[in-house]
Amino acid sequence: MFKKLFQSLSSTGKLYENIRNDNYRNWESHFENFNSTNAKKADPVQLQSLGLEIYEHYLKEVIQDYAITDGEKEILTRIKEYFQLPDSAINSIKGKYAKNALNNLSKQMLADNQLTADEIKEMGLFAQELNISAEEVNRVNKLNASELYESAVKQVLSDKMVTVEEQQSLKMLAQQLGINMREASIDMKLREEYYFLTLLNALNQGYLPEVKPPAIETQQDEVACWEISSNLVAARTLNSGPYNSEGVRIRVEKGASYQLGSSRNTPMIGEVSANHQGVFVITSKRVVFAASQQSFSIPFTQLHSFDAYADGIGLQKDDTELLLQFYDKQMSEVVFKVLTNAINKDH
Repeated sequence: MFKKLFQSLSSTGKLYENIRNDNYRNWESHFENFNSTNAKKADPVQLQSLGLEIYEHYLKEVIQDYAITDGEKEILTRIKEYFQLPDSAINSIKGKYAKNALNNLSKQMLADNQLTADEIKEMGLFAQELNISAEEVNRVNKLNASELYESAVKQVLSDKMVTVEEQQSLKMLAQQLGINMREASIDMKLREEYYFLTLLNALNQGYLPEVKPPAIETQQDEVACWEISSNLVAARTLNSGPYNSEGVRIRVEKGASYQLGSSRNTPMIGEVSANHQGVFVITSKRVVFAASQQSFSIPFTQLHSFDAYADGIGLQKDDTELLLQFYDKQMSEVVFKVLTNAINKDH
């Protein structure tokens, strides 16, 4: 009995070997040849493991071009029926390759930064054959579209500038990709840097924002342009003459001018403990610091000069310099530009 079983396994093993050596081609002919030359016939139902090998090999070849034709479907169906392969096993094989194939197809179709109706239909049919839901197709497309958009944003930010033309280009790209620029799944820091540099570009062009509602009570015909949480860390007296700082002078009225200092790369002071926590507000007419214990309001006509530091801003009124330190150090340059634009617009 054992001798017959061994001979049967040995002959079946030869069938396996012949099919594998033929790279799984002509598998049906190999079965026919085997059964015509062997007294013990090979039953495909009892050789389902071989059938699964053949099915998996054909499936991998079929999906290389990310499409399954009617003829290819017939071959796969023929293999399944010939070996009577269970659906669970077929689905397991498809699951090994489905998501990667769909992802590659999605990236291929998004190479021109858009998906046409025909491409979406084609992708849906391909996904259906691999048991992938329409929801998963939509998720993969959105993810790949977001990656393309994020890559474009990184390119724009590489020079630490965002021009109007670049903003328009990104907007058009988002429309083509069918994504919402503000809801796209891109890195949060990258998103923040983009909007920060976009704001800086607008401020460089003279843009003046408006805060609604403001943290302070505004006067008649006064608009709050910017506000930021800050600490009043020092109010020091300048001992020798007017405050000096290199910058561009802008004439305001006869005999008077504002000195607009340039941003410094160093902090105004080292480690400091908060003296007075409050909010610093720039309006269309003045600068205001509002705190529970100490506040001030300086009209532009009384502001001698101001200078931006890496972590705050210095304001000079008469012979006193007020130093404000910001929690968000990145905002120092923004505050400086907003104040510059507000003074220019006021005068």
